[in-house]
Amino acid sequence: MAEETIEIREQKIVLEPQISLTMISRYVVASQRRRQSILKGCKYPPTYIPRFYEIARKLVCEAFALNFIDQQEIYFDDFKRHAERLRKEAKGFPENKDDHKNRIYSAKGLDGIIAMEQLLKPILQTYVLDNNLSRRRNKIIKNGVRIGAMADMLLSDIAGDQVGFLKFNFSTEKLKKEEAAVKLWVLHRFYSEKGMEFESKNCLLIDVAAWRVYRLGDVQDVETAIDQSSREIRDNWDLI
Repeated sequence: MAEETIEIREQKIVLEPQISLTMISRYVVASQRRRQSILKGCKYPPTYIPRFYEIARKLVCEAFALNFIDQQEIYFDDFKRHAERLRKEAKGFPENKDDHKNRIYSAKGLDGIIAMEQLLKPILQTYVLDNNLSRRRNKIIKNGVRIGAMADMLLSDIAGDQVGFLKFNFSTEKLKKEEAAVKLWVLHRFYSEKGMEFESKNCLLIDVAAWRVYRLGDVQDVETAIDQSSREIRDNWDLI
């Protein structure tokens, strides 16, 4: 009689308080019940986390880092071709599989970028943009809580000096203004701690779902809310 083999996967446990940039932005505006759910997901993360928009994020960052001085429409024409390609490729996979969803969602993300062409062109004409997607370990520590702080792109002036940053929000839902404020505050704090003081107009968040550009100066100060939230995360971490 053949022995039956059962695969048992160990549950990952994050021992020290840690939360991503997206999750801290959601935590600040969440109900108490939702906050408990967010904390549980951070402390006991799944072994696999789908990133349905990462194809689009990678394509956009790599394209904008080419820094064409003129003819920025080349970017957007290329995004249209990629969106069509991704939709065609998605048909080769079952709709309930990530290989399908990754392509469909990224195609929709590219559609959103294309729709924002006139809003994005002034940014492309003002700054030299550098791809920052390799810096996934960037973080700040607030009240003992590690908070993710990775910008998607770095913004420099013509002399090559970094003057700001840019973060994309690829999502099916528009950001609440408070969520945008949290993300911008955390990213600005990260660079401030490195001794880089950026003007608020150069700290950008592109909400692709809403076709909207946020700047740090456009949103309210959320430092008090982040301070309170991080203390709460720290104090409840071991209780989850």
